[in-house]
Amino acid sequence: MSQIGLQMYTMRHVMGDRESFLNTLDRLAQIGIEDVQISIPAFMTCEELSDELRQRKMKADSVFCSTVNVLDSLDRIQREAELLHTDVLRTDSIPAALRKDAAGYRQFASDLNRQGEALKKIGLAYMYHFHAFEFVSFGDIRGIDILLGETDPERVLFQPDVFWLTSAGTEPSDFLWRFANRARYMHVKDYAIRQLEGAIENVPSHFAPVGTGNLNWPGILKTAESIGIERFVIEQDIVEGDVFAAVKLSVDNLKKMGLS
Repeated sequence: MSQIGLQMYTMRHVMGDRESFLNTLDRLAQIGIEDVQISIPAFMTCEELSDELRQRKMKADSVFCSTVNVLDSLDRIQREAELLHTDVLRTDSIPAALRKDAAGYRQFASDLNRQGEALKKIGLAYMYHFHAFEFVSFGDIRGIDILLGETDPERVLFQPDVFWLTSAGTEPSDFLWRFANRARYMHVKDYAIRQLEGAIENVPSHFAPVGTGNLNWPGILKTAESIGIERFVIEQDIVEGDVFAAVKLSVDNLKKMGLS
């Protein structure tokens, strides 16, 4: 099993139809990508996606469903997971209506627990991918603290993202300990600072390939290994220039850091 994966959101601008999608898979396979985090394209069935991945010796690490649809979609989720040979369901962010106060975050934590219990009964792990906005403070507690503290570790996993941990003001190699035994996958991209133009208060940061920015990768990888991370999923939300070159650079640098 490869330790390096790719969130296909990174490639969204080069796979708008079936032909470009298949070409993208071919080029990624040449780079060495074996595991992908992918949603079923609108122009393809789950069976077709499974077959195309299999032909290229690639594998989906999860299936996707929005939090608001999980409990009404269990049959579909189970079928897609079986077709894609995965035991993980990943989901999206807390709904905007629940982000306004601590009570909303507590309601969402309760929702995640119910959904995670239903998924556990059909043999699937449930994984929530947070960003930076969950670090909003409600006096003496933050949104992320509520989600971590009020969800059941047996029912709700998290997918940390080192860029968003940095954006939220933490040192990823330290904060990642909060996810010990609660995370299998981790999103990796670098946090880079641009040349300053304009007011010094507007620190210009941007997404960058792994190893080309300012993150403490030795510390991050050491902690990740200790907390049980199985796969390091490249996700570069915004790419300037050739997206395939950016992915390859991240892959190459991760391998230089000791991943395989």
